[in-house]
Amino acid sequence: MSRRYGYARVSTADQSLDIQRDALKTAGCDKILEEKASGASREGRGQLRVLLDFVGEGDAIIVTKLDRLARSTIDMLEIVRDISGRGAGFKSLAEPWCDTTSPAGKLMLTVFAGVAQFERERIKERQREGIDKAKSEGRYKGGKRRFDPDEIRALRDQGLGPTEIKDRIGAKSTMTVYRALESAGP
Repeated sequence: MSRRYGYARVSTADQSLDIQRDALKTAGCDKILEEKASGASREGRGQLRVLLDFVGEGDAIIVTKLDRLARSTIDMLEIVRDISGRGAGFKSLAEPWCDTTSPAGKLMLTVFAGVAQFERERIKERQREGIDKAKSEGRYKGGKRRFDPDEIRALRDQGLGPTEIKDRIGAKSTMTVYRALESAGP
């Protein structure tokens, strides 16, 4: 028996999944997997991994918009290839032409994924230009610190290793710990 699985994603914890959830329910999804994580890569997207491991022959994965699945052309195509390799289809509610069960839908997905990647690169380019301008005017102070170097140093002084500190503070990588220790000094 084929099933319809919804996948809903927002980038930050303060964003709501309600609109996506309602649209996916209306579209007849049997189950909806949700997460709050960046779509720039698959890293940190456990629910997507569960969905891709679980979907099977004749099933369909449905999203409200293409960028909910991925923001990178390469990721988008790899994910859709993974879905297709399992005998399942992929559909986007906002882009009715995007239906991988048809050859035309596969072609359109490839073209529009390329356009989405192009737009993301343009946004990054404009952001970089803005940062460079702010730096040249002495107004750039860098990004907001997410982790307190003093707290990290204190945990190290208590005898915790980098991996334990990473887990304790909720960082994704031990590099966060190493960078904080380096910036905090001895």
